Amino acid sequence: MKTFILTEKQFDKLSKKLISEAVGVPQGILEASEKLYKLISEELKKINTKETEYTFYIRNQKLKISDIVIKTIHVTINVEELESYDGKPVIASMGVANEFNFDEGIMMQVNKVSKEVQLTLNYIVSENWEPNELYDNFVSDEIQTISVMSHELKHKYDRTKKTKGFVGDISDYQAYSSGRLRFGIPIIDQFMRYSYYIQNVENLVRPTEVSTRMIKKGINKETFYDFITNDETFLELKEIQNFSYDYFIKSLYEQMEDIDSLIEHAGGDPSTMSEEEKVEGVLQLVYVNLANLKTDLFDHYFYTSKEKIDKMFGGMLRSLFGQSDNSNEGKEKIRNKYWNYVMKYKNNEIKFFEDECERFNYVSTKLLKKISKIYSLIPDDKEVTNESIINWELHHKLMEKKYGKRKIQTTYNYKNFK
Repeated sequence: MKTFILTEKQFDKLSKKLISEAVGVPQGILEASEKLYKLISEELKKINTKETEYTFYIRNQKLKISDIVIKTIHVTINVEELESYDGKPVIASMGVANEFNFDEGIMMQVNKVSKEVQLTLNYIVSENWEPNELYDNFVSDEIQTISVMSHELKHKYDRTKKTKGFVGDISDYQAYSSGRLRFGIPIIDQFMRYSYYIQNVENLVRPTEVSTRMIKKGINKETFYDFITNDETFLELKEIQNFSYDYFIKSLYEQMEDIDSLIEHAGGDPSTMSEEEKVEGVLQLVYVNLANLKTDLFDHYFYTSKEKIDKMFGGMLRSLFGQSDNSNEGKEKIRNKYWNYVMKYKNNEIKFFEDECERFNYVSTKLLKKISKIYSLIPDDKEVTNESIINWELHHKLMEKKYGKRKIQTTYNYKNFK
């Protein structure tokens, strides 16, 4: 057996890395995020013409996150004008591309591993926007933007470390993040946002995002409680934790006018329905659209172009090329398994919303506990001096002079102590 002797500096570095990885924050991700922020800022500052899209490559870089190195940064800036928006340019969303193939041997998606990160920024602008305002918005809140950079880099890190996954998982996530599940009913739209927010893909990046803000703000152990209880991620998770099924249903009955509009939009006549029928009908409509979107996305990722065309023509291509109907049997079993999972709540759609609200509480509680562990990343800022007391009497007189006479306590601080 080999024996390794670590210096104090090496031991301290290793301990910090182990603690960081344990709470879900890869070593070096803050430094990589700061560098990415600076590089993108420099490119945005160069923009001086009005376009709907800007693309640039930043090569020969070194963003090191734990044992992963990113050398090329591919950034796409999308600019969308909205007639109803009259403010300054603002980033509506940001995302990191994930390229993958479906491996029919193991029936799983396999992520493409590369040393490039493809980042997309989607700006919303008014009709009279100016090019320099893209840069101004990006740097207007440095800490917040760097925390978003860390959020996106953590997605890249996770997909690089875990190269295989189930198509069903990515279909579920994309359904909620696609922006195609808005129904014009505030409480339903809030429900969909919460469902997106606690998807496992997002849960993995939350500690990194929050710890970035913590470190950039210089939070110490004394100020951690005030920081964490006022942090935007913590507050949103608390809202999700308290989002009950009873509150959800109560809110639906308070938004009957919006429900009527959705029913009419879907071709129904709300004047012939009771309020209870309206609520049940709308929840069914929502679930039908959610289920259809999930299965559509699954098929999009699951089948090859050739298979999609073959399905479109009812299997004629297989006959034409002499392939048996059994050639896709394995894939169809997996597809049917996912379909059965999605259709679990068919004819009992209300149960889905009830179960999902319970999941909100369970997942958010678990994630809040995980995020609270970033406290361990804060270094000790108090020194403890080992003193050799030479004159006991004089030493205690000195302590009494400095801190005053100690108050004698008569009861335990811990009331429930047994």
